[in-house]
Amino acid sequence: MEHSCVPNTTHIFDNEPNGYKITIKAVLPITAGEHITTMYTHCLWGTQARREHLRETKYFNCKCKRCSDPTELGSYLSALRCIGTNEEPCGGIRLPLNPLDDNTDWACDKCPVNLTNAEVCFLVNGIGEEVDNVQLSNPTVRELDSLLNKMITFLHSNHYHIYAVKHSLIQLYGYQQGYTPSQLTDDCLAKKATMCRELLDITKKVDPGNARLPLYLGVILHELYLANWLIIKRKWDLGIKTKVKSVVQMLLECEKCLEEANEALKNESNTPAGEKLAALITTSTKRI
Repeated sequence: MEHSCVPNTTHIFDNEPNGYKITIKAVLPITAGEHITTMYTHCLWGTQARREHLRETKYFNCKCKRCSDPTELGSYLSALRCIGTNEEPCGGIRLPLNPLDDNTDWACDKCPVNLTNAEVCFLVNGIGEEVDNVQLSNPTVRELDSLLNKMITFLHSNHYHIYAVKHSLIQLYGYQQGYTPSQLTDDCLAKKATMCRELLDITKKVDPGNARLPLYLGVILHELYLANWLIIKRKWDLGIKTKVKSVVQMLLECEKCLEEANEALKNESNTPAGEKLAALITTSTKRI
Protein backbone atom coordinates (compact mmCIF):
# COMPACT_ATOMS: atom_id res chain seq x y z
CA MET A 1 0.00 0.00 0.00
CA GLU A 2 1.04 3.57 -0.65
CA HIS A 3 2.64 5.57 2.17
CA SER A 4 1.50 8.89 3.62
CA CYS A 5 2.52 10.62 6.87
CA VAL A 6 -1.22 11.27 7.33
CA PRO A 7 -2.61 7.82 6.48
CA ASN A 8 -6.31 7.33 5.84
CA THR A 9 -6.39 3.66 6.93
CA THR A 10 -5.38 1.56 9.91
CA HIS A 11 -4.57 -2.15 9.97
CA ILE A 12 -5.45 -4.78 12.56
CA PHE A 13 -3.79 -8.17 12.98
CA ASP A 14 -6.03 -11.06 14.13
CA ASN A 15 -5.07 -14.64 14.94
CA GLU A 16 -7.28 -16.99 12.94
CA PRO A 17 -7.68 -20.78 13.44
CA ASN A 18 -6.06 -21.44 10.06
CA GLY A 19 -3.53 -18.62 10.03
CA TYR A 20 -3.39 -14.85 10.36
CA LYS A 21 -5.75 -12.17 9.09
CA ILE A 22 -5.06 -8.48 8.42
CA THR A 23 -8.03 -6.13 8.37
CA ILE A 24 -7.67 -2.70 6.73
CA LYS A 25 -10.11 -0.03 7.89
CA ALA A 26 -10.65 3.51 6.63
CA VAL A 27 -10.15 6.06 9.41
CA LEU A 28 -10.70 9.21 7.33
CA PRO A 29 -13.17 9.91 4.53
CA ILE A 30 -11.75 8.64 1.23
CA THR A 31 -13.22 10.32 -1.83
CA ALA A 32 -13.50 8.81 -5.31
CA GLY A 33 -10.08 8.70 -6.97
CA GLU A 34 -8.19 9.43 -3.75
CA HIS A 35 -5.29 7.11 -2.91
CA ILE A 36 -5.66 4.59 -0.06
CA THR A 37 -2.67 5.01 2.24
CA THR A 38 -0.86 3.54 5.22
CA MET A 39 2.28 4.72 7.05
CA TYR A 40 5.76 3.18 6.92
CA THR A 41 7.42 5.27 9.63
CA HIS A 42 6.83 6.68 13.14
CA CYS A 43 4.03 9.21 13.45
CA LEU A 44 5.73 11.05 16.32
CA TRP A 45 9.02 11.71 14.53
CA GLY A 46 9.69 15.10 12.98
CA THR A 47 9.74 15.59 9.22
CA GLN A 48 13.52 15.24 8.82
CA ALA A 49 13.62 12.03 10.86
CA ARG A 50 10.66 10.52 8.99
CA ARG A 51 11.99 11.41 5.54
CA GLU A 52 15.47 10.14 6.38
CA HIS A 53 14.03 6.84 7.64
CA LEU A 54 11.89 6.42 4.52
CA ARG A 55 14.81 7.26 2.24
CA GLU A 56 17.10 4.73 3.94
CA THR A 57 14.59 1.88 4.26
CA LYS A 58 12.07 2.43 1.42
CA TYR A 59 14.22 4.38 -1.06
CA PHE A 60 11.92 7.33 -1.74
CA ASN A 61 11.56 10.95 -0.64
CA CYS A 62 8.16 11.58 0.94
CA LYS A 63 6.35 14.69 -0.33
CA CYS A 64 3.02 14.24 1.46
CA LYS A 65 1.03 17.19 2.80
CA ARG A 66 2.55 16.86 6.26
CA CYS A 67 6.15 16.70 4.99
CA SER A 68 5.48 19.67 2.68
CA ASP A 69 4.18 21.87 5.52
CA PRO A 70 6.89 23.54 7.67
CA THR A 71 4.48 23.52 10.64
CA GLU A 72 3.49 19.85 10.14
CA LEU A 73 -0.25 20.56 9.96
CA GLY A 74 -0.02 23.19 12.68
CA SER A 75 1.49 20.78 15.18
CA TYR A 76 4.98 22.42 15.20
CA LEU A 77 6.40 18.98 15.98
CA SER A 78 9.83 19.89 14.55
CA ALA A 79 9.89 23.60 15.40
CA LEU A 80 12.69 25.24 17.41
CA ARG A 81 12.83 28.28 19.64
CA CYS A 82 15.01 31.06 18.33
CA ILE A 83 17.78 31.98 20.77
CA GLY A 84 18.84 34.94 18.60
CA THR A 85 22.30 36.50 18.72
CA ASN A 86 21.96 38.78 21.73
CA GLU A 87 21.88 37.91 25.41
CA GLU A 88 18.08 37.76 25.34
CA PRO A 89 16.35 35.41 22.85
CA CYS A 90 13.91 37.09 20.48
CA GLY A 91 11.10 34.65 21.35
CA GLY A 92 10.52 33.65 17.76
CA ILE A 93 9.77 30.25 16.25
CA ARG A 94 12.31 28.70 13.89
CA LEU A 95 11.04 26.57 10.98
CA PRO A 96 12.59 25.14 7.78
CA LEU A 97 12.20 27.37 4.73
CA ASN A 98 11.66 24.30 2.54
CA PRO A 99 11.10 21.06 4.50
CA LEU A 100 11.49 18.98 1.30
CA ASP A 101 15.05 20.25 0.84
CA ASP A 102 17.58 18.41 2.99
CA ASN A 103 19.91 21.42 2.87
CA THR A 104 17.32 24.07 3.67
CA ASP A 105 17.98 26.92 6.10
CA TRP A 106 15.84 27.37 9.20
CA ALA A 107 14.40 30.87 9.58
CA CYS A 108 12.99 32.71 12.57
CA ASP A 109 9.60 34.45 12.31
CA LYS A 110 10.81 37.43 14.38
CA CYS A 111 14.50 38.06 13.63
CA PRO A 112 16.72 37.74 10.52
CA VAL A 113 19.03 35.07 11.96
CA ASN A 114 19.03 31.77 10.03
CA LEU A 115 20.53 28.41 10.94
CA THR A 116 21.81 25.85 8.46
CA ASN A 117 20.21 22.44 8.32
CA ALA A 118 23.47 20.89 9.56
CA GLU A 119 23.40 23.10 12.66
CA VAL A 120 19.78 22.16 13.38
CA CYS A 121 20.52 18.43 12.94
CA PHE A 122 23.48 18.67 15.31
CA LEU A 123 21.30 20.35 17.98
CA VAL A 124 18.26 18.07 17.60
CA ASN A 125 20.30 14.86 17.45
CA GLY A 126 22.27 15.84 20.54
CA ILE A 127 19.08 16.56 22.48
CA GLY A 128 17.58 13.32 21.19
CA GLU A 129 20.49 11.28 22.54
CA GLU A 130 20.10 12.90 25.96
CA VAL A 131 16.36 12.21 25.97
CA ASP A 132 16.96 8.55 25.06
CA ASN A 133 19.59 8.14 27.78
CA VAL A 134 17.33 9.65 30.45
CA GLN A 135 14.26 7.67 29.35
CA LEU A 136 16.20 4.39 29.48
CA SER A 137 17.43 5.02 33.04
CA ASN A 138 14.02 4.65 34.72
CA PRO A 139 13.88 8.40 35.44
CA THR A 140 12.20 10.19 38.32
CA VAL A 141 9.72 13.03 37.94
CA ARG A 142 12.42 15.50 39.00
CA GLU A 143 14.86 14.21 36.37
CA LEU A 144 12.28 14.51 33.60
CA ASP A 145 11.18 17.94 34.83
CA SER A 146 14.80 19.09 34.80
CA LEU A 147 15.31 17.73 31.27
CA LEU A 148 12.10 19.42 30.11
CA ASN A 149 13.16 22.81 31.49
CA LYS A 150 16.51 22.43 29.73
CA MET A 151 15.00 21.49 26.35
CA ILE A 152 12.40 24.26 26.34
CA THR A 153 15.22 26.78 25.86
CA PHE A 154 15.98 25.40 22.40
CA LEU A 155 12.85 23.52 21.26
CA HIS A 156 9.28 24.58 20.61
CA SER A 157 6.97 23.35 23.37
CA ASN A 158 5.34 20.99 20.81
CA HIS A 159 8.62 19.48 19.58
CA TYR A 160 8.61 15.70 19.34
CA HIS A 161 11.41 15.32 21.91
CA ILE A 162 9.39 17.40 24.37
CA TYR A 163 6.26 15.41 23.50
CA ALA A 164 8.05 12.19 24.50
CA VAL A 165 9.14 13.58 27.88
CA LYS A 166 5.70 15.06 28.63
CA HIS A 167 4.02 11.77 27.74
CA SER A 168 6.26 10.04 30.29
CA LEU A 169 5.69 12.72 32.91
CA ILE A 170 1.89 12.57 32.82
CA GLN A 171 2.13 8.85 33.58
CA LEU A 172 4.47 9.41 36.56
CA TYR A 173 2.43 12.19 38.17
CA GLY A 174 0.11 10.24 40.45
CA TYR A 175 2.07 7.00 40.47
CA GLN A 176 5.72 7.52 41.42
CA GLN A 177 6.74 7.66 45.08
CA GLY A 178 6.64 11.27 46.22
CA TYR A 179 4.02 12.05 43.59
CA THR A 180 1.18 9.69 44.56
CA PRO A 181 -2.39 11.08 44.41
CA SER A 182 -2.31 12.08 48.09
CA GLN A 183 1.12 13.72 47.70
CA LEU A 184 0.41 15.70 44.53
CA THR A 185 -0.14 19.41 45.08
CA ASP A 186 -2.97 21.26 43.35
CA ASP A 187 -0.34 22.95 41.17
CA CYS A 188 1.06 19.56 40.08
CA LEU A 189 -2.42 18.34 39.17
CA ALA A 190 -3.08 21.50 37.17
CA LYS A 191 0.30 21.09 35.45
CA LYS A 192 -0.49 17.48 34.57
CA ALA A 193 -3.89 18.45 33.14
CA THR A 194 -2.32 21.23 31.05
CA MET A 195 0.30 18.82 29.66
CA CYS A 196 -2.42 16.33 28.76
CA ARG A 197 -4.40 18.97 26.86
CA GLU A 198 -1.26 20.06 24.99
CA LEU A 199 -0.43 16.47 24.02
CA LEU A 200 -4.04 15.85 23.03
CA ASP A 201 -4.00 18.78 20.62
CA ILE A 202 -0.73 17.67 18.99
CA THR A 203 -1.81 14.02 18.71
CA LYS A 204 -5.07 14.87 16.97
CA LYS A 205 -3.27 17.12 14.48
CA VAL A 206 -0.61 14.63 13.40
CA ASP A 207 -2.94 11.60 13.49
CA PRO A 208 -6.45 12.93 12.76
CA GLY A 209 -7.83 9.49 11.97
CA ASN A 210 -6.25 7.81 15.02
CA ALA A 211 -4.56 5.39 12.64
CA ARG A 212 -1.18 5.17 14.37
CA LEU A 213 -1.46 6.53 17.92
CA PRO A 214 -4.48 4.90 19.61
CA LEU A 215 -2.49 3.82 22.70
CA TYR A 216 -0.79 7.21 23.04
CA LEU A 217 -4.18 8.91 22.72
CA GLY A 218 -5.86 6.52 25.16
CA VAL A 219 -3.19 7.14 27.80
CA ILE A 220 -3.42 10.94 27.41
CA LEU A 221 -7.21 10.93 27.69
CA HIS A 222 -7.23 8.68 30.75
CA GLU A 223 -4.53 10.70 32.51
CA LEU A 224 -6.47 13.92 31.84
CA TYR A 225 -9.54 12.28 33.34
CA LEU A 226 -7.51 11.28 36.42
CA ALA A 227 -6.11 14.79 36.91
CA ASN A 228 -9.58 16.33 36.74
CA TRP A 229 -11.10 13.63 38.92
CA LEU A 230 -8.53 14.13 41.69
CA ILE A 231 -9.11 17.89 41.68
CA ILE A 232 -12.89 17.43 41.88
CA LYS A 233 -12.67 14.78 44.61
CA ARG A 234 -10.22 16.87 46.64
CA LYS A 235 -12.49 19.91 46.58
CA TRP A 236 -15.53 17.77 47.37
CA ASP A 237 -13.90 15.96 50.31
CA LEU A 238 -12.59 19.19 51.82
CA GLY A 239 -15.92 20.94 51.36
CA ILE A 240 -14.27 23.89 49.63
CA LYS A 241 -16.79 26.22 48.06
CA THR A 242 -16.13 26.60 44.36
CA LYS A 243 -18.04 27.72 41.34
CA VAL A 244 -20.47 25.03 40.27
CA LYS A 245 -19.74 25.88 36.64
CA SER A 246 -16.04 24.98 36.90
CA VAL A 247 -16.80 21.64 38.58
CA VAL A 248 -19.43 20.78 35.99
CA GLN A 249 -16.97 21.65 33.20
CA MET A 250 -14.35 19.31 34.68
CA LEU A 251 -16.91 16.54 35.10
CA LEU A 252 -18.01 16.94 31.49
CA GLU A 253 -14.38 16.84 30.37
CA CYS A 254 -13.89 13.65 32.42
CA GLU A 255 -16.87 12.05 30.74
CA LYS A 256 -15.74 13.15 27.27
CA CYS A 257 -12.20 11.86 27.89
CA LEU A 258 -13.41 8.40 28.83
CA GLU A 259 -15.79 8.22 25.87
CA GLU A 260 -13.03 9.28 23.45
CA ALA A 261 -10.52 6.90 25.04
CA ASN A 262 -12.92 4.00 24.72
CA GLU A 263 -13.50 4.86 21.05
CA ALA A 264 -9.75 5.27 20.41
CA LEU A 265 -9.05 1.76 21.69
CA LYS A 266 -11.79 -0.05 19.80
CA ASN A 267 -9.22 -1.70 17.48
CA GLU A 268 -6.70 -2.47 20.26
CA SER A 269 -8.70 -5.08 22.18
CA ASN A 270 -6.44 -7.93 21.02
CA THR A 271 -3.21 -6.33 22.29
CA PRO A 272 -2.03 -6.69 25.92
CA ALA A 273 -1.48 -2.94 26.36
CA GLY A 274 -4.82 -2.10 24.77
CA GLU A 275 -6.65 -4.66 26.87
CA LYS A 276 -5.09 -3.36 30.11
CA LEU A 277 -5.85 0.28 29.28
CA ALA A 278 -9.42 -0.56 28.26
CA ALA A 279 -9.97 -2.24 31.64
CA LEU A 280 -8.77 0.91 33.42
CA ILE A 281 -11.13 3.03 31.34
CA THR A 282 -14.06 0.72 32.13
CA THR A 283 -13.35 1.03 35.87
CA SER A 284 -13.06 4.82 35.60
CA THR A 285 -16.32 5.04 33.65
CA LYS A 286 -18.13 3.16 36.44
CA ARG A 287 -16.64 5.59 38.96
CA ILE A 288 -17.93 8.58 36.97
